[in-house]
Amino acid sequence: MKKIFASKFSWVLLLAILALVNILATSLRMRWDLTSEERYSLSAPTKTLLKNIDTTITVDIFLKGDFRSSFRKLRNTTNDLLNEMKEYSGGRLQINYKSVEDLFDEEAKNFMFTEVINELRMNGVNVDSISQTKPNFREEVIQQMVSDSLKSLGILPYTLEVQEKEEASTQRVIYPSAIVKRGNKVVAVDLLSGKTEYSRDPLTGSLVTDEAKSISNAEALLEFKFADAIEKIQRKQKPLIGYMTGNGQPMGPETFDLVQTLDADYIFNIVDPNKAVVIPKEFAAIMIVKPSIGFSDSAKMKIDQYIMQGGKVLWFLDMLHAEKDSLAVVAQTLAYDRGLNLDDLLFKYGTRINRDLLQDQQCDLSKLVVGNAGGQPQLADVPFNYYPLLNASANHPITKNLEPVLSLFANTLDTVKAEGINKTLLLTSSENAKFVSTPAIISLQELQTIQDIKLYNKKNLPVAVLLDGQFNSLYGNRASAEMRQYFTSAYGSFKTKTDEPTQQLVVADGDVVLNSYSRQEPFPMGYSRVQERSFANKTFLQNTLEYMTGNAGIVALRNKDVPLRLLNQQKVSDQRLQWQLINIAVPVLLVLLIGILYMQWRKRTYAKKA
Repeated sequence: MKKIFASKFSWVLLLAILALVNILATSLRMRWDLTSEERYSLSAPTKTLLKNIDTTITVDIFLKGDFRSSFRKLRNTTNDLLNEMKEYSGGRLQINYKSVEDLFDEEAKNFMFTEVINELRMNGVNVDSISQTKPNFREEVIQQMVSDSLKSLGILPYTLEVQEKEEASTQRVIYPSAIVKRGNKVVAVDLLSGKTEYSRDPLTGSLVTDEAKSISNAEALLEFKFADAIEKIQRKQKPLIGYMTGNGQPMGPETFDLVQTLDADYIFNIVDPNKAVVIPKEFAAIMIVKPSIGFSDSAKMKIDQYIMQGGKVLWFLDMLHAEKDSLAVVAQTLAYDRGLNLDDLLFKYGTRINRDLLQDQQCDLSKLVVGNAGGQPQLADVPFNYYPLLNASANHPITKNLEPVLSLFANTLDTVKAEGINKTLLLTSSENAKFVSTPAIISLQELQTIQDIKLYNKKNLPVAVLLDGQFNSLYGNRASAEMRQYFTSAYGSFKTKTDEPTQQLVVADGDVVLNSYSRQEPFPMGYSRVQERSFANKTFLQNTLEYMTGNAGIVALRNKDVPLRLLNQQKVSDQRLQWQLINIAVPVLLVLLIGILYMQWRKRTYAKKA
């Protein structure tokens, strides 16, 4: 009886333990991240952000459908990340997978089509005639309207090559993006944005996009992208940004994208230091963009004292007057000093912008006249070495995994000794660059030598630097008693040094944050009209503003690395048969061996009993 009771008790205890383990497994979620880069772990700032979500936030992912392996990997990584974020949010983060067609019902599509038809008819277009000649006219109009609506939200299309079964490959437009929603607020997330990697085609020798590595770079930024979107959508109040005027700063269509970018995430006001009493401390940062008129000592002192009060400044400066329009008349022109009178101020803070022009073999293209045929000028797309594509530093969260930044007639800069100031280069030239010093003559004849590697023998020439620390005032020992009293009455004190560390960004090119434009429309900042693509100018500005005025801990997530561990293709080819045998034949042989051994053991065991 004791044995039976003991046996029953053991079974009951075992069942109870199993039931307890099952309950704990469903209620407690535990996971160990064994990757060296902590790929599946959220950072402390992200966890804090998620725990403080006070209402439901919805994330719609537009990666629904069948994709090739690299995009399935992106979808799986996104899904794993969001599920982890959902756990820390206490379920207040809702995740949905959709296609872009789900955003617009038939009623919305009909409304779009009707609006376009009415507008065409008002302009005198014979819509009925177009409908008869184009059977798919309605679908084409709706598709274009849907695409424009998505672009206005920041959701960009991507053309994907699809290999059909036993057929030639076809192109399919997808939208690898997400929308983060909280009430009426919407923030778009581009899942595919990141540094594009290239590899050499073994057959043609040309550079082609390395999709696997590029998507791996995009995956490394996923936590930052979603954490940044959630942080922005939860902000109770947007930071205030000041745009300086009064010294010839641009105010026309070239600032369209800059205004749009600032308006999305910030409140911005225009302030003229020549007229304002002081620059208000309420500004989280001020921007000084491509001034063309020299600064007075009064304006410089106001900027200086704003910095001493803890203010932050983004300088985008062209020290030389150099514009491509001058080359439309003559084949060469002289770049001359603008006389901005800022050298002593910048030198005190730790940098100096040189009077030179950067030339780089890594540059944008420009349409230039290369000949004449029948009295008509012949245009060609020519590498224009005065439009450098600047490399982004891989050692700072502002520029980590950032595409090149397009610049126009950029200067170079140097860092100088400034006590207590850390200097981090953010943008530099390529390894094949040079510069021309003042008097700098811009000549189209130089384009004929752009392939001469011996001439382009300078590398990593600095163009943008981040200054971080406690700055000393240029006017600490120069301000009169009257001026000291002036700022004391306005700020409460006249300071000769900042109390806490602050930051300044100095970029030796004023065009980095401006956009080109045509008679019909303005283009995005950093847009190449010849290559018909945008570079990372806007992302560079957004990251800098977020780092300086927002949550620096969130921006630091850009430093996360997700290494791509690919198979060695040469070994795969050489050892193909060996690994096929190991993976297919060895398991079968092991099963057969175990079966034979078991039969032998069984035969011997029962033979003894018989």
